[in-house]
Amino acid sequence: MKAKKTKKGFTLMELIIVLVIMGILVAIIVPSWSYFVRRSRERTANSKAKMVFNACQTEVTRVSMKERPLINIINDPTVSDTKKNEVKADIYMGDGKFYFYWDGKTGTRLDPVDIKNTKPSPANDTSLKNGINNINNNGEGVYKIYVDNYQVKSVVYSDMPNGRYKGTYPRMMDDLDDTTRDYIRSHSMDNYDSILMGNLS
Repeated sequence: MKAKKTKKGFTLMELIIVLVIMGILVAIIVPSWSYFVRRSRERTANSKAKMVFNACQTEVTRVSMKERPLINIINDPTVSDTKKNEVKADIYMGDGKFYFYWDGKTGTRLDPVDIKNTKPSPANDTSLKNGINNINNNGEGVYKIYVDNYQVKSVVYSDMPNGRYKGTYPRMMDDLDDTTRDYIRSHSMDNYDSILMGNLS
């Protein structure tokens, strides 16, 4: 007598069970994976923001050594207005607040506030940009810097102008509250204002 040959393979029920298990695993793994990828890239961006912060502070200190004596002349009540106006022309940063934005191609001082009526200067923008980028891998990435009274208060960094992964310094992305962190992630850097930048310091 010949023995019956049994067919090898999966039944439909076994196939459905395997697919359900795979679906559950994918639903668990994909969000976790994207979380770890985001966290890793934001930490890398944080370290680059720190590098920009330190490079900028070096340059701001250099400029302040040249400008602080001029600020003292402007604040001296015994100095004539004519002399003060001459001195103002030589001031780029001043002791007020401003942003410096590097978009990957051009560095520009933005939104000056309380800087003794100084005007942005392309030559000085280039000088500041070169000083920062000489330390920062020749201008890698995009960054926005917030400076107040010759002190760098905060930096936001990204690989691209509208990059998904951004880093901050001195407060890192992990240290920010959810609202601030979500705003930084979802907006481009030209939308970051003084309130936000102040929250990062």
